[in-house]
Amino acid sequence: MASVPVMTDLVHEGGTRGESAATRAADPEMAWRVEWATGGVIAGSTKAATGHADWVRSAATAMVDGRAVAVTGADDEAVLVWDLATGERIGASLPARGSVWAVATKMVDGRALAVIADPSALVQSWDLADGRPVASFAGGAWAAATGLLNGRPVVLIGRQCVPRLLLWDPATGENVCEFVSDPSAGRIGAVGAVAMALVNGRPTAITLHDDSTVHAWCLTEHQYRGRIAPSTGGAQQRVSLTTSVVGGRLVAITGNWNGQVQVWDVAARTEVTERVPLTGHAGPVWALATAVVDGRPLVAAGGDDRTVRVWDMATHRQVGSDLVFTSEVTALTMTSEGRLVVGFGSDIAVWQHSLR
Repeated sequence: MASVPVMTDLVHEGGTRGESAATRAADPEMAWRVEWATGGVIAGSTKAATGHADWVRSAATAMVDGRAVAVTGADDEAVLVWDLATGERIGASLPARGSVWAVATKMVDGRALAVIADPSALVQSWDLADGRPVASFAGGAWAAATGLLNGRPVVLIGRQCVPRLLLWDPATGENVCEFVSDPSAGRIGAVGAVAMALVNGRPTAITLHDDSTVHAWCLTEHQYRGRIAPSTGGAQQRVSLTTSVVGGRLVAITGNWNGQVQVWDVAARTEVTERVPLTGHAGPVWALATAVVDGRPLVAAGGDDRTVRVWDMATHRQVGSDLVFTSEVTALTMTSEGRLVVGFGSDIAVWQHSLR
């Protein structure tokens, strides 16, 4: 999940509330069941350990010594590690130096690393097996995503200051590359969200900026590839970003202030409009996450209306019913096994995708 850092607690407290109905038209063969939640605030869930002390801003998953874990970051300047199946807390919290707007994970030489980014001070990598720091990068970041570049694990870091976008090695701490846009593109503003995707063996980065523009970058050639979505503002402002590969084509998916979820063809640099829109949210869509589950490319969207909806990107049909929470949804991540990690308020919940 990546989201643009424009929200405040005042925005959340005054935000709109969407429908709580769980009867929206959806794929009748699919369902979601809650497995655990902190605070015991979701009916039918196993009560997990105490969650964060402030708003959850980011989430990721990893495998640590054969155990699936969730990693969550929040405004309480802490990163927590959870057993994905049971909700048991694993080890001590990992410290940060501010709100953790981005957390990402990557397997490096058999070690599961967590990358923690805060906006003002530091990007750090930690070994999830022993809880020890590995490397750090001075200077804050609003967004981070992990991937491979020529077989080398890297982190794409999106920043408010120059350089706006750079690649960083989480194992060695080396700055691999700084990206510069084509002057013909005009001003490229602060980066609020980043995503990485591999298409036909070529790693591509997609970025969302403070003027709502979306841009593409070729990682292997360290080149700017152009603007995908134009600048916009007001109710049309884009506040979250993710990517998916649908039918062999890379698409960028953005969540807007007005509850709209848009899909963009990266190669064609145009919005995908021939399918049914992914609609239904009321208020900002703060969080997006994608995964391929049982061969189906899925996207989960959650936001200010306290709901999460999951869509099949190939058909634009909703998968299962709406998931309803007690607070605004601000962080999402999803696994290929169909587990959905949701951050809402200061709490965490895990849902499991299944056939009825």
